[in-house]
Amino acid sequence: MDDLTAPSIPSSRTRLAACIVALAAACARYSGPPDPGFAKARDLYQQLYVTELDEAYFDPRMNEVVSLLQNVHQRSVDAPSAQALLHAIEHGREELAKAHADREKLREAAAELVATRTNIDPASVLEQPDAGPVQDPYGPGASIEQINRDSGGCLVSSEPYHETGTNRTGTVYRMAPNPVCRDKLPGFVGQVVMVSDGKMYRRVLESEVPRPVQAAGAGAPDGGAAARDGGAADSLRSARSSGVAAASTRGAADGGPGE
Repeated sequence: MDDLTAPSIPSSRTRLAACIVALAAACARYSGPPDPGFAKARDLYQQLYVTELDEAYFDPRMNEVVSLLQNVHQRSVDAPSAQALLHAIEHGREELAKAHADREKLREAAAELVATRTNIDPASVLEQPDAGPVQDPYGPGASIEQINRDSGGCLVSSEPYHETGTNRTGTVYRMAPNPVCRDKLPGFVGQVVMVSDGKMYRRVLESEVPRPVQAAGAGAPDGGAAARDGGAADSLRSARSSGVAAASTRGAADGGPGE
């Protein structure tokens, strides 16, 4: 039988020698002098990118940069840098084209939305009457009937009112004194509602309710009786004085003392 021997494992010296050979080959490959075209291409690229950022990739002058980089000598020490810059320009153009496509999609969507909105006929809109501001359901002009329908009859009619100055008349409504109504109409607590023609005229505090002006003497109901009693007393005293005077006159006529 032939002897089977294990394959030999390269020693560290062998691996080191292989690396030196590869490095020497790489150095030999790019041992040429610097390429002036690369320096020009690099300077123009930097100038365009500083002024235009990513939009520089679509600048026509970027084609000149690409042409200069492609003409760099393959053995020049600038060859690897030229290839790297070419790859960067290619990648930048792809990304910029994608960004432009996305921007165009957004523009088309916006244009479609605007076109949809402009399909409204202005004439038909102008024919519609202006509804005006939204009515406050608890403000001036609100329907008392509707408020009572919604609250279950929490506003109860009270005395009439007559507001001087505006000469407006109507009825005062007060909130029913129960907790349910206070919960349903908390803004009406401590207030009264002045109603005219079934609509709320305004809400005021209890102390501000217009009240009719009382006539002179109306606050003293017994004043008339006192005055009548006083007049009767004066008449009685006058009658007594007249009687005394008459008796004295008769006594003097008879020659005797008067009463």
